[in-house]
Amino acid sequence: MNNEKQIIDLLSQIGKLLLQHGAETDLVERSIKKAASNLEYQDLEILILPNVILLSLPSNGKVYNTKLQKAERQDVNFSALDKVESMVEKINPTTNIAEFINQLKEENSLSPMYPYYLRNIMAGIGCGSFSLLFGGDLYIFISTFIASYLGFYLNGFLLKRYFNPFVVIIVVSFVTTIISGFLTLHNDISHIAISSSILFLVPSVAFINSVNDLTKRHYTTGLIRGLRGVIISSAIAIGISLALNILGVEKFL
Repeated sequence: MNNEKQIIDLLSQIGKLLLQHGAETDLVERSIKKAASNLEYQDLEILILPNVILLSLPSNGKVYNTKLQKAERQDVNFSALDKVESMVEKINPTTNIAEFINQLKEENSLSPMYPYYLRNIMAGIGCGSFSLLFGGDLYIFISTFIASYLGFYLNGFLLKRYFNPFVVIIVVSFVTTIISGFLTLHNDISHIAISSSILFLVPSVAFINSVNDLTKRHYTTGLIRGLRGVIISSAIAIGISLALNILGVEKFL
């Protein structure tokens, strides 16, 4: 029979996976409460911060178990969110909690990521496509592709070695801008390649989640996520500014 300790371990694991793969606070809260309700536990206290979840599960009017769960990283993986959501729907009072927790902990099978070389290529194609939308030609597309491909690779290389993520963003935006700038140095529309090549760094999910959290009265989480987006944007601006200074670009449109 499932006990409260197993239940709260399961709920915290669900929340952790959703939080660290880009879910907004309201989705995390609703999913945890849905899983608890499916297991016939209605009374549950939840505190959600951008990288921490605190759960308290009462028993007979008293708090039986409390757990603090930290989300080690912050990335975006909508496939993982969809898989976790579908697993939550399958939870019922007869579910083997221990086995279910093991399934959630097997993240490689839960949310398989595409090979890194393929993500590099798609990042390059995506940024290159934006350069065409912004009015670039084939040469601008190729230059943007090369710069964003190498920048995306450098970003993953540094993050895997646990460098400070904000320092990584400054370095990557600097290197990416330098590459795209040199490739299009004497081109009249070089600014299209430069601006398009760093689009993979833009913290769009952070800003979207921030707005969603604020409108749904998760003020602390929303403000912190919004501030994180501002810091990331500032880091991108610093890297680009340093690169443009080296390239000798005085005016950038």
